[in-house]
Amino acid sequence: MRLSDWLEHPTAHATLSNIGVDQHHIRPSGIEVVNTTLSISPPPGDPGEWDISVPFDAQCVVFSFRSIHTTESAGGKAGVYGIANRSSIEASTVSLGGHGTLGSTSYNAVYSKAGAALNLSHKVFDSTGRYIALTNAYLTLTGPSTRVLRTEWTNYSFSYKTLNAWGEIGVLG
Repeated sequence: MRLSDWLEHPTAHATLSNIGVDQHHIRPSGIEVVNTTLSISPPPGDPGEWDISVPFDAQCVVFSFRSIHTTESAGGKAGVYGIANRSSIEASTVSLGGHGTLGSTSYNAVYSKAGAALNLSHKVFDSTGRYIALTNAYLTLTGPSTRVLRTEWTNYSFSYKTLNAWGEIGVLG
Protein backbone atom coordinates (compact mmCIF):
# COMPACT_ATOMS: atom_id res chain seq x y z
CA MET A 1 0.00 0.00 0.00
CA ARG A 2 1.34 3.41 -0.97
CA LEU A 3 0.96 6.46 1.26
CA SER A 4 -1.42 8.20 -1.13
CA ASP A 5 -3.72 5.16 -1.07
CA TRP A 6 -4.55 5.36 2.61
CA LEU A 7 -4.46 9.16 2.84
CA GLU A 8 -7.11 9.52 0.15
CA HIS A 9 -9.46 6.76 1.27
CA PRO A 10 -13.08 6.81 0.15
CA THR A 11 -15.54 8.17 2.68
CA ALA A 12 -19.34 8.36 2.63
CA HIS A 13 -20.44 11.97 2.26
CA ALA A 14 -24.17 11.41 2.51
CA THR A 15 -24.59 14.26 5.01
CA LEU A 16 -22.62 16.74 2.92
CA SER A 17 -24.38 18.22 -0.08
CA ASN A 18 -22.48 19.14 -3.22
CA ILE A 19 -19.15 17.91 -1.77
CA GLY A 20 -17.16 15.24 -3.57
CA VAL A 21 -14.43 13.04 -2.11
CA ASP A 22 -11.71 14.94 -3.99
CA GLN A 23 -12.95 18.25 -2.59
CA HIS A 24 -12.99 17.05 1.02
CA HIS A 25 -9.94 14.78 1.16
CA ILE A 26 -6.95 16.58 -0.32
CA ARG A 27 -4.44 14.34 -2.06
CA PRO A 28 -1.00 14.84 -0.52
CA SER A 29 2.11 15.62 -2.52
CA GLY A 30 4.04 12.36 -2.92
CA ILE A 31 7.84 12.34 -2.90
CA GLU A 32 9.68 9.07 -3.60
CA VAL A 33 13.16 8.78 -2.10
CA VAL A 34 16.11 6.36 -1.98
CA ASN A 35 19.34 6.46 0.02
CA THR A 36 21.92 3.72 -0.32
CA THR A 37 25.06 5.86 0.01
CA LEU A 38 25.00 7.56 3.43
CA SER A 39 27.87 6.16 5.53
CA ILE A 40 27.15 6.38 9.27
CA SER A 41 29.85 6.23 11.94
CA PRO A 42 29.61 3.88 14.91
CA PRO A 43 29.04 5.15 18.48
CA PRO A 44 29.97 7.57 19.92
CA GLY A 45 29.68 9.34 16.54
CA ASP A 46 26.80 11.63 15.66
CA PRO A 47 23.77 10.29 13.80
CA GLY A 48 23.82 10.43 10.03
CA GLU A 49 21.47 13.06 8.58
CA TRP A 50 19.44 12.56 5.41
CA ASP A 51 17.63 15.73 4.33
CA ILE A 52 14.70 15.31 1.95
CA SER A 53 13.38 18.44 0.21
CA VAL A 54 9.72 19.21 0.84
CA PRO A 55 7.55 22.20 -0.13
CA PHE A 56 8.48 25.33 1.83
CA ASP A 57 5.02 25.69 3.38
CA ALA A 58 4.91 22.06 4.60
CA GLN A 59 3.84 21.80 8.23
CA CYS A 60 3.25 18.06 8.57
CA VAL A 61 4.32 14.98 6.63
CA VAL A 62 3.76 11.25 6.75
CA PHE A 63 6.60 9.02 5.69
CA SER A 64 7.28 5.40 4.90
CA PHE A 65 10.77 3.87 4.73
CA ARG A 66 11.47 0.28 3.70
CA SER A 67 14.67 -1.64 4.39
CA ILE A 68 16.19 -4.65 2.65
CA HIS A 69 15.64 -6.83 5.74
CA THR A 70 13.19 -9.63 4.87
CA THR A 71 10.81 -10.42 7.70
CA GLU A 72 8.72 -13.27 6.36
CA SER A 73 9.15 -16.18 3.98
CA ALA A 74 6.88 -14.42 1.47
CA GLY A 75 9.46 -11.64 1.06
CA GLY A 76 7.92 -8.89 3.24
CA LYS A 77 10.33 -6.07 4.01
CA ALA A 78 10.90 -4.40 7.37
CA GLY A 79 10.33 -0.69 7.62
CA VAL A 80 8.72 2.23 9.38
CA TYR A 81 5.61 4.40 8.89
CA GLY A 82 5.43 7.71 10.70
CA ILE A 83 4.37 11.31 11.00
CA ALA A 84 6.57 14.35 11.58
CA ASN A 85 6.04 18.09 11.91
CA ARG A 86 8.18 21.16 12.57
CA SER A 87 8.99 20.05 16.12
CA SER A 88 11.99 17.80 16.74
CA ILE A 89 10.28 16.18 19.75
CA GLU A 90 6.91 15.15 18.32
CA ALA A 91 7.53 12.48 15.65
CA SER A 92 5.66 9.18 16.04
CA THR A 93 6.04 5.94 14.11
CA VAL A 94 5.04 2.33 13.77
CA SER A 95 8.01 0.11 12.94
CA LEU A 96 7.31 -3.17 11.18
CA GLY A 97 9.34 -6.35 10.99
CA GLY A 98 12.08 -6.10 13.56
CA HIS A 99 14.11 -9.14 14.51
CA GLY A 100 12.00 -11.50 16.60
CA THR A 101 12.87 -13.93 19.35
CA LEU A 102 11.45 -17.15 20.75
CA GLY A 103 10.45 -18.56 17.40
CA SER A 104 8.85 -15.35 16.13
CA THR A 105 10.18 -14.15 12.78
CA SER A 106 9.31 -10.47 13.24
CA TYR A 107 7.70 -7.98 15.56
CA ASN A 108 6.14 -4.53 15.40
CA ALA A 109 6.42 -1.54 17.73
CA VAL A 110 5.06 1.98 18.21
CA TYR A 111 7.59 4.73 18.94
CA SER A 112 7.08 8.36 19.94
CA LYS A 113 9.63 11.11 20.58
CA ALA A 114 7.08 12.79 22.85
CA GLY A 115 7.05 9.54 24.84
CA ALA A 116 10.87 9.72 25.19
CA ALA A 117 11.68 6.99 22.66
CA LEU A 118 15.38 6.87 21.74
CA ASN A 119 14.65 5.39 18.29
CA LEU A 120 11.78 5.70 15.85
CA SER A 121 12.35 2.31 14.21
CA HIS A 122 13.88 -1.11 14.58
CA LYS A 123 17.58 -1.47 13.71
CA VAL A 124 17.01 -2.77 10.17
CA PHE A 125 18.29 -0.09 7.75
CA ASP A 126 21.75 -1.34 6.75
CA SER A 127 22.87 -4.05 4.31
CA THR A 128 22.65 -6.76 6.98
CA GLY A 129 19.37 -5.45 8.44
CA ARG A 130 20.68 -5.37 12.02
CA TYR A 131 22.39 -2.09 12.95
CA ILE A 132 20.90 1.21 11.69
CA ALA A 133 17.72 2.72 13.19
CA LEU A 134 15.77 5.88 12.42
CA THR A 135 16.24 8.05 15.51
CA ASN A 136 14.46 11.29 14.59
CA ALA A 137 12.42 13.00 11.89
CA TYR A 138 11.27 16.62 11.71
CA LEU A 139 10.78 19.51 9.29
CA THR A 140 13.40 22.24 9.40
CA LEU A 141 14.48 25.31 7.42
CA THR A 142 17.73 25.05 5.48
CA GLY A 143 17.56 28.49 3.89
CA PRO A 144 15.32 31.51 3.53
CA SER A 145 12.95 29.66 1.19
CA THR A 146 13.82 25.97 1.55
CA ARG A 147 12.54 23.34 3.96
CA VAL A 148 13.51 19.68 4.40
CA LEU A 149 12.35 16.61 6.23
CA ARG A 150 15.47 15.92 8.29
CA THR A 151 15.84 12.26 9.16
CA GLU A 152 18.51 11.15 11.62
CA TRP A 153 19.89 7.61 11.57
CA THR A 154 22.01 5.93 14.26
CA ASN A 155 24.44 3.08 13.66
CA TYR A 156 24.61 0.62 16.59
CA SER A 157 27.48 -1.42 15.11
CA PHE A 158 31.19 -1.21 15.93
CA SER A 159 32.10 -0.22 12.37
CA TYR A 160 30.88 2.16 9.68
CA LYS A 161 27.62 1.03 8.04
CA THR A 162 25.80 2.31 4.94
CA LEU A 163 22.14 3.30 5.09
CA ASN A 164 19.79 1.26 2.88
CA ALA A 165 16.35 2.91 2.78
CA TRP A 166 13.65 3.36 0.15
CA GLY A 167 10.63 5.48 0.91
CA GLU A 168 7.83 7.84 0.20
CA ILE A 169 6.92 11.16 1.80
CA GLY A 170 3.35 12.49 1.81
CA VAL A 171 2.98 16.22 2.52
CA LEU A 172 -0.23 16.77 4.49
CA GLY A 173 -0.15 20.53 4.82
